[in-house]
Amino acid sequence: MATQCRESKKKPKCNFERLYTAFLVVALLGGLIGYAIGAVYTPQKTVTVTETIEVPAHESENLPQDAEVFLFDIPLSDSLQRYIYEICADEGVPVTLALAMIEHESGFNPEVISSTDDYGLMQINAINHEWLKEKYRVADFLNPYQNAFCGITIIGSYIEKYGDYGKALMAYNMGDYGAQKAWENGVTSSSYSTTILDLMQKYEEVLHNAEHDGA
Repeated sequence: MATQCRESKKKPKCNFERLYTAFLVVALLGGLIGYAIGAVYTPQKTVTVTETIEVPAHESENLPQDAEVFLFDIPLSDSLQRYIYEICADEGVPVTLALAMIEHESGFNPEVISSTDDYGLMQINAINHEWLKEKYRVADFLNPYQNAFCGITIIGSYIEKYGDYGKALMAYNMGDYGAQKAWENGVTSSSYSTTILDLMQKYEEVLHNAEHDGA
């Protein structure tokens, strides 16, 4: 009886140990499951990303930073107009010519892409993208600053080469080879060049009147 009694006392102890062990296992599993559920369903912090356009670093050699410039009533920001003045000053391009080109080429829309793969404000054709990227590290031809830089640089090189706005515009529009072929055939102007030169005159008049009123 004593043995049986000892055995009967040991059984509750063994059951208690088993229950305690089972409880620990259940608690541990519950914790792991809870952690996994929490990892899956815990709300994550929401981060709002806004797109910004970086203004290329540029210090004009011919237009002092404190120089006042006339800002035209056109859908281009003040900072972009100022940037255009600076590039034009360095490339020997009248700002009135650059703005006339931008108006005619894209209607001041920096994101327009034509059916012939012309990009941005000054409609830089895709055939020029590779060498512009290599030479000037241009990254985005729909960026209005980078696009304006490329367009003004190109037209500036043609003005320097030919010394004539009309010829420079024809080369910009038709390519150097195409323009020279046109000249060989006696074609010294095009609807493109005359249209932009007319627009340029309009900007010249606005600028002249502003300077006269401010005098």
